[in-house]
Order: sequence, then C-alpha cells, then structure tokens
Amino acid sequence: MRARRSSLLLLMMLMMTSGMLFPTGRTTTPELVGDAIVADTVSLIRGPTVHMVTNHSARIMWKTDSLANSTVEYGLTDANLDTKITNATLSTEHRVDLDGLDVGTRYYYRVISNGTASAVYNFKTAPADDAPFKLIVVGDNRPGSDTAPVQPAVFSDLIDRIILEDPDIVVMTGDYVYSISTSDSDNWNSWSKFTNITDRLGHYVPIYAVIGNHDYEDWSGTPRPQYFLDAFEMFDEPRLYSSFDFAGVHFTLLNSEEKGYTGQIRGEQWTWLVNDLTSANNKTKFVFAHRPLYPLSHINSAMDVNKTNRDELQQLFEDTNVTMFAAGHDHLFDRLTVNGVVHVIAGGGGAPVYSTPWGGDYYHYFRVEVETGHINMTSVTPEGEDVENYQLPYTGPIEIEIRVVANNSQKRVGTVPEIYFSEVPKTTYYSWDGSTNATTLSGIPNEDGLHTLDVYAEDADGVWSHERFVFTAVGASTTSSSTTPTSSATDGLGSLDGLTIMIIGVGALAVVVVVVVLVRVKR
Repeated sequence: MRARRSSLLLLMMLMMTSGMLFPTGRTTTPELVGDAIVADTVSLIRGPTVHMVTNHSARIMWKTDSLANSTVEYGLTDANLDTKITNATLSTEHRVDLDGLDVGTRYYYRVISNGTASAVYNFKTAPADDAPFKLIVVGDNRPGSDTAPVQPAVFSDLIDRIILEDPDIVVMTGDYVYSISTSDSDNWNSWSKFTNITDRLGHYVPIYAVIGNHDYEDWSGTPRPQYFLDAFEMFDEPRLYSSFDFAGVHFTLLNSEEKGYTGQIRGEQWTWLVNDLTSANNKTKFVFAHRPLYPLSHINSAMDVNKTNRDELQQLFEDTNVTMFAAGHDHLFDRLTVNGVVHVIAGGGGAPVYSTPWGGDYYHYFRVEVETGHINMTSVTPEGEDVENYQLPYTGPIEIEIRVVANNSQKRVGTVPEIYFSEVPKTTYYSWDGSTNATTLSGIPNEDGLHTLDVYAEDADGVWSHERFVFTAVGASTTSSSTTPTSSATDGLGSLDGLTIMIIGVGALAVVVVVVVLVRVKR
C-alpha cells in the first residue's frame, strides 16, 4: 500500500504541474484517503434540491465534483439554521433525509461538503390531508433537432414563472431531452442542460416525473433509463412506475414506454396499477403518463395504439374514481372529460407546438389548485396569462366532444366519429343530415359532399345538451347514395325539429328554475 501511495502522490505532482488535476485559478490542498483523493474544498455541481416531501420528512440531494462529506443545516428561518445532520461518508452524490418535521411548514436549509456551503433555500412540507395545496404539471420541454441539446428558452421562462407560483409539488409529463444516444458523455451533457434549469425549481419544491419516448431508448432501441433516474429522485427506483400520497391525494406515475408494451399498460405494470388504484381509498386520485388516452396529434401512437387497452384503462379509472389523468406527448394543451374522468394533455413545455383542429397550440404549464370539495384547473402561459380554466365540481350540462375525426374535416364515407360525453348520459340520440334520431352512432353516410351530425345527450336531471358536427365525405360507392342512418328511430322523438322544440322548451323552463348539474368530484 505504501508503494501504491507513493506512486499516486508522484502522479498527483505531475498532474498538478501540468494543470491537469486542478485548473488554473482554483487552489486547494488535496488529502489522500485510502486510495481516493479528497480535496479540502469542493464545488457543488448540482443542487441542492428537495425530494420525497411528506408531512414530516424530506430528502435533500446534491452532487460535488470530488469526494466529500455531507451536511445539511436547516431551521424555521433563514437566519437560524439551528439543526444539523452530518454524514461523514465520502461521496460525490449526497442524499440526506430530514425526519420529524412539522406538517405544512416552511423550512430553510443549506448544504455543506468539505467546507463548501450552498446558498440558503427553502421548501414546504406537505400540508395536512385535505388541506389546500397547489400542483403544477408541465412537460414536453425537449429541444428540437436543430437546437439540441440546448434547452428551449421558453422552458427556462416557464420554470421561472413556476417558481413564482410557489407550488407544493410539481409533476413533469415526459420528453425532457431530444434523444438518447449510445454515447454516455453525450447523454450526460444533454441531461445536464435539462437539470441545470429544473434544479432552479428543485431547490424549493419536489419534482416528480414520468418517462417519455425521447427519454427511454437510444438510437439502437436499447432502453437507457439511467439518465432519467439520475435527473429525478423517484419512489420505487429503479422501477419506472410508482405511487405515493401527498396531502391526502393519491398520485400514480406510469411508464407508457415499457419495452414490448409501448403505448400500453400491460403485464406486471397493469397488475400493479389495478391493485394500486383499487386499494387507494383517497377521495382524489391523479394519474400521470407520457402518452394520452385521447391524443389530438399523435393519433394511433399514444395510448390509443391499442384501443382495447385504452378502453380498459378508461374503465379502470372510472371504476376506481380517478379524478384526473394528465399526460404530454402532444405538444399542446387539451382538456377532455370522459364519463367523469378529466383528461389533460399538458405538453407545451418548450418543444415545437403542434397545430390541430382542436387548438391548444401554445406554450404553457398547468396549475391545479386542490382544496376540500373543490379543484381549480388552469393552463398558464410563460407570461403568466391564465388561458383555459375548468373546475370540479363541474356545474353545467353534459359536454359533448369529438376526437380523432375533427369537426369540419374531410373523411371517407363510413368513418365513425369518436364522440365522448363528460358524464354517462341517461339518453343519447344521433341524427345524420336531419334524419330520424337513432340511439346508436353510424358512420358518415355513403354520399360524397357535406354531412351534418347532431348529437343529443340527456343528463340524470333531464337537461339536454346538443352539438352539431360537419364533415365532407369522400369515396362514396356508385351503388348507393342513401343518407339515412342504419340505426332505427326510437322513443318517438322523431325528427330533428321535434327534438329541437323539446330542447327549446327545456331552455325556457330553465329561465324560471335554475338546474345545477353537478358532475361528481371523485370520492
């Protein structure tokens, strides 16, 4: 060992002389500990950031450029960091768990490694169950191919705006870098440009995340999730799906990129998810994945790649009273409520936005304010403008929305539009081109040209909703030009005009009696 130390010391002297070990302008005296070289002073190259925050605990993480010890000083004011935890174990990755904290309390902290101290930051422990808190959702910040690996400036702006929000918790919905290569050095460089921005927020608030398709596999198709796992501190690592409770709300994070099940939740993950949501008795449940169930741009390459599994997920969410499912993948904002489950696409974090017939092509993050009996959801621009708002309990008639086949689009005859309702209707009717109302939806009539589809839905209180959609049909056969729906008329409602009169009558009655329709908050 003595001979080995002598060789190492000689090597150190040569490297110092050449400037290889310690760059010009940085003075430090190294100490040899065992076979490791330990500097008296080190540089913090990442963090500190706060993670795994609960009512009574938190984890502080940071990295140093050389082996060092770990100390966290914390307290209730920035001028009185009167509690200290020290770990003498030498490392370049430092994790210190703080326990015995007070619920819903702001703590100030700094970290120290080998005498090098960070600035003082602060974080809040989770509030008591059912107490108000603020969640921020943001995703798809990745750069484009022309600017990678440099992160978009708008992403940095959004992070600064989120810091001003002072949220309690943040969840990111995937696609943080442009690509994963087969070069470790390239990948670490790319991810460091991401964490250099997110750590500004991570000083103050725990950031959780789901993995995106751009974050998972390298160019050869080999999964390389280690960079994602390094960027975030997650429950149940190295598994890429997990769940936890925060302020009485159940959070479930899914992996929509699993090898062999891309765009699906299958196998062990499906079994785990069913158990997770079934066993969670929380009144409010939030589920997150990268790919949405009802995409606007990545149609048939999101969770709809296997519609059987997509429908199984939707049914599971309904059966287990999931409040919200949030995703990214589409670079836009969208909110669609399906049978009481709020589906959000929050994919405007910085990647080039997508233009679709449904709109939503603007940069944003998504603010969710949770309190007992009420949830307020708002998309927010980098300038701080509130754009689209939705609240639970929802008060209003059934929402009727169309997906996949866009309103005013051109489609082949026979195409069946996908119609969704914000709650399960008591009665639904469909009418093509003003023909007899039908209880089932048929495809676009077999005649080229314009066609109208009227959709009617009645809620449990007898209040009707109506939406009209227009399509240009192509590809009609020469053997038929019928515009009559294949479904039969039902319930004696007859033609469009008759139902329109009924709706007008209900509207007139609503002038006298205000009917409030409550879409239930998930219990």
